[in-house]
Amino acid sequence: MNAALVVVVVVGLGFGVLWRRHRYPGGWAFAFSFRYESDREALANARYKARAASRRAAEAESAAQAELTSAQAAYERRLRQMEQQVARLRNPGSGARLDGLGELALFQHILIVSSGPATRSIELAGLDARFDTGRTNHSIYLTDATGRVHRAKYPHLPPAPDDQQRFDEEAVRDFTVAIQNAVANENSFRARVPHQLAQAEQQLEEARIDTRIQQAARTKLAQVRQRNRQDPHRKVADSELEEALQDWKTLTGHLPPK
Repeated sequence: MNAALVVVVVVGLGFGVLWRRHRYPGGWAFAFSFRYESDREALANARYKARAASRRAAEAESAAQAELTSAQAAYERRLRQMEQQVARLRNPGSGARLDGLGELALFQHILIVSSGPATRSIELAGLDARFDTGRTNHSIYLTDATGRVHRAKYPHLPPAPDDQQRFDEEAVRDFTVAIQNAVANENSFRARVPHQLAQAEQQLEEARIDTRIQQAARTKLAQVRQRNRQDPHRKVADSELEEALQDWKTLTGHLPPK
């Protein structure tokens, strides 16, 4: 056995002796002598029963508290999801990107126009998209719900020295169709929004009021706490421990810790 291991063993034994003297105060004989072994066992058994009863009570209360915490988290999560749904219906934003060609990027609810460093958005609702072709450019004419028109140009002549991008007519036509289909979907979505929004707002209000699951969990927790306070087995175990502590004090003149 090397020196380090000897030190560890000695230190461990030292702590064990100190712990035993602390748990069974009054002197070496009361802590270690076989003469008082039955007295130590009586105190140890009383401690074990009291701790077991206390642990059962704590576990029951912890389980009830966890149930309440879970119910509250589920309530908050449900409200958050419904609030997000209401917010999406009120302001759907741009939505997912669907396609893009040249200066136009098509999203679920808007078109983004990038002209040099500047960008702007055009809402799809009520938008009219029309393809046209000319001598040098294919064009997509976009007329928004206010009547304002934007022309997106797609050059189609053979490459020039400036290496400007050229666009195939079929690609521009297909992109125009994609815009038209997205507009149709958006118009349909917008037509459904008022009913869906009213329904979502009503469901959100009902969800805010409905706290039955939380209240049931809160009532259960209160019942568990009340039952723990009135538990006859725990009271008997605590009483027996107090009696064992006093017996030890009578025997040794020292009151041991619980």
